[in-house]
Amino acid sequence: MMIAFVPGAAGVPVWLAMCAVVALVCMLGLVGIFAVLILRKADERDFPQVLLGLSHVISALCGMLPWGTPAPPPALPEQSAVPEQSHSTSSVVLVRAEPAAPVVLPRNQ
Repeated sequence: MMIAFVPGAAGVPVWLAMCAVVALVCMLGLVGIFAVLILRKADERDFPQVLLGLSHVISALCGMLPWGTPAPPPALPEQSAVPEQSHSTSSVVLVRAEPAAPVVLPRNQ
């Protein structure tokens, strides 16, 4: 039985090269499909975090390649804390025994 070899590929059998190509195409297809599905559902404000997460997935998949090593992806950005209000707002609730019409008073600033 004769096994065909890929010319110039250091004696790699054709069937092994084809299996590698099929595996790479499948991995790229999965990443592409998941990226499209995730980006469709994500809010536009969350795109930086979503794309960073996808880069983590792609970096992990690079470790499955024989010539690739996964690089440590960049760290997730820290969520900025909402600055607290320097002045406190207070509400005053008046309770009456008889119903009254609601009144809105302008506040002096």
